[in-house]
Order: sequence, then structure tokens, then C-alpha cells
Amino acid sequence: MSGLQEILNYISDESQRQVEGIMTEADARIEAVSEEMLRRSDEQCGRILEKAALESRLILERGQASAELRKKQMLLSARQEIISGLLDECLRELLALPDEEYFRLLERLFERHYQGGDAELRLSEKDRKRMPEGFVRALCRIADNRGRISVSDHTEDIGGGFIMDFGDTEEDLSFHSLIEENDPYLRDILNRILFS
Repeated sequence: MSGLQEILNYISDESQRQVEGIMTEADARIEAVSEEMLRRSDEQCGRILEKAALESRLILERGQASAELRKKQMLLSARQEIISGLLDECLRELLALPDEEYFRLLERLFERHYQGGDAELRLSEKDRKRMPEGFVRALCRIADNRGRISVSDHTEDIGGGFIMDFGDTEEDLSFHSLIEENDPYLRDILNRILFS
């Protein structure tokens, strides 16, 4: 039996060595695969971190650009409100001028826009009531015999200024209309004065 025992022991030892060899080889492979997986996961983590950093930088830049645009829009809006307020205040001050100054202003407005021919001016009800006695004569002097000038008994629903009626055409020279017509120009001037 000792021969059989030796053979069995030899087979057992050889099997044990083969198992150990397989285990050693498996451990080596596991370690190599683990190292490769760690290397790949490190690379992938690095790419993910780079991508996340890039995306966060882009989000931050977009946020800053959006905030800057919003700031500019708010500033522009505030400037427009200030300018609109000044134009409204200017209109209120024109309407509040003392009668003598106010009608001299209307005379200059007439002189600037009258180009000859018969003309009838229509004023607001308030202006018609406070019109000085020599106003029509002053307009006639400005017209210098180039046409008949009169002020209508009919009034217009305008804040100030007048409507100049030539019969077949009329010109709206109300203050509100003049400001509206010259709005871009006036806003540009006020913008340069106030914000340059």
C-alpha cells in the first residue's frame, strides 16, 4: 500500500501544486485586471472632472453674460424712464409759463413753421381764454402780408401749442405732438447730456 499511498500522495501534491499555480496565476490576473480597471476608472474620472469643470465654467460664463445683459437692460430702462420724466417735466413747465412768455413762445413757434398763405390757428380752450389781446396782431406782423392769419373760436383738445389750419392742410404744432415727433432726437440729446 505504501506504493499506492505514494502515488496518491504524489497526485495530491501535484494537484495541490497545480491548484496553487492556478491560484497564483488567477491572483496575478486579478491584480492585473484590477490595476487596469483602476487605471481606466482614473482616466474616466479625470475626463468626467475635466468635462464637469468645462461645463461649470461655461455655465458660469453664460450666467455672467446673462447678468451683464440684464444689468445693461435695467440701466437702459432706468435711463429711458429718467428721460421720459424729463420730457414730461419739460411739457409741464411749458404749460405753466406765465401768459406773456407762453404766448411769445407760440409766436416763435408760428414764425418757425409759417410759410405763407391764409392760416387759422386752433388753440386749447385754456389758451383761447387766456390769449392776450395783441396776439393775433403779432402773428400778422410775422406773416408780413403773406396771408390772412386768425385764431379760431373753435378749440382743440391739446395741452398746449396750436393746430395751424391752411384750409386744405393743417399742421399739428401742439407741444405733445412736437415732442412726440422729435422724440428720438430729444432722447439722444438728453442721453448725451445726462449720461456721457
